[in-house]
Amino acid sequence: MARKLSDTVQLKLRFSEALRRRLEREARRQEHSLNGEIINRLEQSFRKSEDADLLGSTLRALFGGATGDLLRAIATAIWLIEKRTGKKWHEDRETALQVSHAIDEIIAWFTRQKRDPAMDAARLKYTELSGESEYWVKTGAGFEIHHANVVANTAVLETLQKMGMAPSDAEIDEAARADPKYLEAKERFAKYLADWEQEKGWRADERKTVYPKTKDEGEGP
Repeated sequence: MARKLSDTVQLKLRFSEALRRRLEREARRQEHSLNGEIINRLEQSFRKSEDADLLGSTLRALFGGATGDLLRAIATAIWLIEKRTGKKWHEDRETALQVSHAIDEIIAWFTRQKRDPAMDAARLKYTELSGESEYWVKTGAGFEIHHANVVANTAVLETLQKMGMAPSDAEIDEAARADPKYLEAKERFAKYLADWEQEKGWRADERKTVYPKTKDEGEGP
């Protein structure tokens, strides 16, 4: 007998202990049951996907295919960057640097004649393969700018993958293995992200110590 859409079903799920603890912690914070928290997050993920599809179709209808896709990509990248930094691009210099670089990379991706999309994506993900790291070192422009670019590139690549315009991470790594710099580039990429996360934690601690929030300021959305 076929189930009705309103029927409640039971599923056996397997996930890591770390994820279970994270879900339980968030469920307590939201005053949900663990089951309720899982259902809520699944429903949110579907709503976000539907909203993104609606945004994409609206922009394409208003501005045409290429321009609509470009604006959607820029908006998505900004959203991802602001989500990761916890700051608005017009209120924080580092976030603004990342957004500026992300927009440049997105426009370059849309206008570039892609002979090999997987290698183009690999050079975007692993900046050592494109020679960008050497450029920043030679020009003495500083670690901060290069670091911001690496983090921004991850948002750009995720955006393009969400839109079906860039290969998957597995395809990118498969193509990049042909480059002798691949292993070193992959190791440095992981270090850049780890250093950035650590630095973000230090800055957050510093802000809490030097500029404590008042009750009226709230804790954000």
